[in-house]
This record gives sequence, C-alpha cells and structure tokens, in this order.
Amino acid sequence: MILYLVGTPIGNLGDITTRSLEVLKEVPVLAVEKWTDTVKLLKHFEIGEKKILNYDDKNSRRVAPKILDILKEQDVALVTSAGMPGVSDPGAYLVEKARTAGHDIVPIPGPSALSTAVASSGFSGHFWFVEFLPRTRGKIVKILKQAEELETNLVCFESTYRLAKTLQIINEFYPEVKIFVGKEMTKKFEQYLVGTASDFLARIKTDKDFTRGEFALVIHFGKRGKCC
Repeated sequence: MILYLVGTPIGNLGDITTRSLEVLKEVPVLAVEKWTDTVKLLKHFEIGEKKILNYDDKNSRRVAPKILDILKEQDVALVTSAGMPGVSDPGAYLVEKARTAGHDIVPIPGPSALSTAVASSGFSGHFWFVEFLPRTRGKIVKILKQAEELETNLVCFESTYRLAKTLQIINEFYPEVKIFVGKEMTKKFEQYLVGTASDFLARIKTDKDFTRGEFALVIHFGKRGKCC
C-alpha cells in the first residue's frame, strides 16, 4: 500500500493544491500532527469523515507500528498542521519504517515554510536548515559560527517567546549580518522584512505586538552560488 506525504497550507488555506485535496478525499486513513488542525482543514473543503490517528513528536515511536499495520491493508496520508511532512516533524521516521516494510512513498508537494522563507529572503547562495535553534546560548553561537565558516545562509524557525533572545545573541556576535524575518507567512498579518538584529530589536521595543506570531529567519552568511 501507499504512504502519501500531503503538503498543506502554512497559513492561507487557498494555497492547498488540487492534488492534495484529491488525495485527502480518496485516502481512508490520515496520520496527523494535530487533530484539530486537520479537522478544520477537512471541514473547510467539505471532505467527509476519515479515520484519524494522531502522530506527533511525543508519540511517533508508539504510533508508527499502528500505522504500519494499517498500511498492510489501506493507504495512509501523513499530514502535518502546516507544510510538508518530514521537514520539521517526525515524518522522516515513519517514511523510513514504511519504506523498509515495502510500502510505496508518494509525496504530494505543497506549501513549505522553508522554501517560502528562502525564496522571500532574496539571499543568494547555499542554505543550511536547522529547524528550531537550540535553547542554550552556547549551542546557538556554535551554529552561527559554523554557518559563517561554511559561508551558508542559516535558516530556522523561531517562536514568539524566543525571537528577542535569538536576535540579541546574533546582534552580539554578528551585528552587521543581514537577517530576513518572515512573520506569519501567508497569513492575514504577514510581513517579510530584511534588516540587522539591532533593527529588529529596536522595533520590538517600540512595537510589542511584533513578536506575536510564528517566524522564519534566514541569516545571511551565504555567498553567491547554487542553492542546495
């Protein structure tokens, strides 16, 4: 049987593809990151009830065997709350196990916060995607220095609660480096901005609402060349 990897909108529901909708309608079982997000999506597009299993960072090792058992008889679609499965979630683990068990893996490409941020930044060169930065200062600095040494643009996601801290660390070590900030990408209050860490820290001081939302950062250490 087939494990489909279905890309879903990262904000604007209008970004979903025709093929994604077709698969969501046809596949009987969905493995989802967050039940409420997927149900909202299904209702919006008037897709009938499905068998839904929660599959996330906390339960992936426990739920994966159940999904593999289902795949022996039925197709399954893996769906995250936003974007492509396997980019910043436990999807890769399920893909590996399903492929090892002999099942076909069929990606249904769709929106991705990663590609949206890289394209919107306007920064040429290679990029290194690290998902979310570590929580400790020392590890963050280590990654920044590695990106500088590799001359590669560093791409990461950042939360409302940690954005200011991350910018402060960047400002301390790389005050001149350009940073792209994608805030609430594709959503109603989306913003796509480029500046230094000090520029954004100054904005946070005058606009307390600026840190509200979901963020993607591209830190411009890259040199000209083909993107990897």
